Amino acid sequence: MCGEMAQSRAGGLPTQISFLCAKIFAVRALTFLFLSIFSLLLFACGKGSKRDISEYYFPVKDLRGGKVYEYVVSQNDSVMPEYWYYRTFVRDSGLFLVGTYYDHRFQIGQIVREKITKSGALAKESHLYEADPNPETEGGQIHTVTIIEAPNKFPFGVTDSSGTFLFKLQFHPPDDPAATIYVSRNRRFLGDAPDFEFDGKKYSCIRFGLRETISNEKDGAAVVEGNGEEWYAKGLGLVYYRKTYGNEGFKMEARLTDIFAMSELERKATEVYGE
Repeated sequence: MCGEMAQSRAGGLPTQISFLCAKIFAVRALTFLFLSIFSLLLFACGKGSKRDISEYYFPVKDLRGGKVYEYVVSQNDSVMPEYWYYRTFVRDSGLFLVGTYYDHRFQIGQIVREKITKSGALAKESHLYEADPNPETEGGQIHTVTIIEAPNKFPFGVTDSSGTFLFKLQFHPPDDPAATIYVSRNRRFLGDAPDFEFDGKKYSCIRFGLRETISNEKDGAAVVEGNGEEWYAKGLGLVYYRKTYGNEGFKMEARLTDIFAMSELERKATEVYGE
């Protein structure tokens, strides 16, 4: 087009026309360059904005029959096992993962029901159990229902270590029903962790930093603060954690040592208590 204009005006101003054409080409080139760079930036931001870590959580699709996770827990100078029985259920309202905690005496201490969503695992219910001190109810337990204020247990999409994921609940302890205990746990994504070796294989891991507070609404009650770390292995779920609480430095550390069926846990309990 610019070339045709120059030829049709033989007695015109070829210098000005050439300059105008150069300006048009320059504007077009700059516009194209800007759009290209802008598109690349959008692509890069969209691609790196979220990292999918859903495969590092418990393999919910493989837990419909239920599995027991055995951990060896070190608490200061003591070492003992703990067990978590995980099982998934499909309901009209979605997919749910239920975790039941058993202590080293095979007594239930906690039951947590989580809803598995596209964005992560959200706690829907949390029940606490402790031994009944009443001698007339030997072997009995006291059941405490909690109120969940923030349900985040595990996110499926993360960006960097700047974001935190809050889980918080409250309950009234059975020995002091007028009191209210608050438990708050902040998880912060820290990226990849060293491989975890389990059952002769190595599994890639990610890790979360932990910051916890346990408080009582009563005046003058102490606030216990803790920090630590969790590791989740791809295809397994939680495989390692460590925590330190308070000024006296109460420490606990746990590592996954075995996975087996509920029948094996029942066999272990039978060996201790008999039929």
